Amino acid sequence: MQAYRLQQVDRMFERRDLAWAIVTAKSVDKEGNYIYREFKDFFDYDEAIKAVENVQVREEDMDQDLVRIARRLAEYRKGGGKI
Repeated sequence: MQAYRLQQVDRMFERRDLAWAIVTAKSVDKEGNYIYREFKDFFDYDEAIKAVENVQVREEDMDQDLVRIARRLAEYRKGGGKI
């Protein structure tokens, strides 16, 4: 799942890179200065990677049957049981 999310960030980067080229060609303020001076102002790749790496799924969002099974398995292993 992590690899898929990182792949999505790379695809997002490619789309943003193309958009950046279009935007920089067109977007200037009233004085003729570019609105985005650097690509990082438009899309922060490192920040997007950090967001993917720090994804934490809340227990409420998980399948409750699987949560219950995982808890029972953890208790079983904690008690010395082997599978």
